[in-house]
Amino acid sequence: MVLEAILNPKKAEDKPWLVFFIAVILSFLAIYISWVLFPSQASILSVAFVTIFFVPFFQRLFRFEEKKDELAVRKHMKHDSIFKRHQKALYVYGAFFIGVILVYSAVFTFIPSMRDVFSLQLEWFKGSFTGQAVEAGNFARYFVNNTQVMLIFFILSIVFGAGAVFILSWNASVIAVYLGIVVNKFIPALGVSTAYVYGFTIGAGSIIFHAIPEIGGYFFAGIAGGVLSIALLREKFMSKEFKEAGKDAMVWFVLAEVLIIIGALIESRFII
Repeated sequence: MVLEAILNPKKAEDKPWLVFFIAVILSFLAIYISWVLFPSQASILSVAFVTIFFVPFFQRLFRFEEKKDELAVRKHMKHDSIFKRHQKALYVYGAFFIGVILVYSAVFTFIPSMRDVFSLQLEWFKGSFTGQAVEAGNFARYFVNNTQVMLIFFILSIVFGAGAVFILSWNASVIAVYLGIVVNKFIPALGVSTAYVYGFTIGAGSIIFHAIPEIGGYFFAGIAGGVLSIALLREKFMSKEFKEAGKDAMVWFVLAEVLIIIGALIESRFII
């Protein structure tokens, strides 16, 4: 595959901007293909195409991450924390996520003829921008919903290696449409280009405080499941290498839940 030739895990971790650039190109390609070939199902198929494009890459990335745990055991690198070992994988996740958001929000704003691509995402926000206030103070609802999504990330990553890429792409598309809706409010007064910059900034600012821990929790859960999945395939069960990978996965999972709790606490105290 061309993507595999251009982008390998080592290069991606050293140059996350390359992941961002490729995510921008392939996200737009996914939107265009789904809109041309399957217009009535383009909303979900565009996300599916993004997933298809990137699953092989993320599977290789998780193999690369699991090898770090294996190496840590063999060389007795106890001083090398899991954060140091896997922090670059978080940068790759972030670069991919931001690239998808940027493309979806730009298409939503600058190419209104392709709005059918966002029908399901728009349905997600039905009522939120028609004068109905978003309920604040409901910590339990935010906590349960976000924990469910995190668990889906974790389980899909175990079962399918990089299967959580679909949920990650979907969340990126939902956030992008939210930003696009905010941008549209400023277009009559500012024009499209200025409104995009201004509205994107305002929209991102309105969700960034709870979105950072929430999305971070999803990233952590994805890494936990991905590393554990590869360890189950590559390592002998309960070997030193398997235990090291399992320990890392458990730490990432616990941290993911902590971030979800923080995000829910913040979100429950603000009306977005």
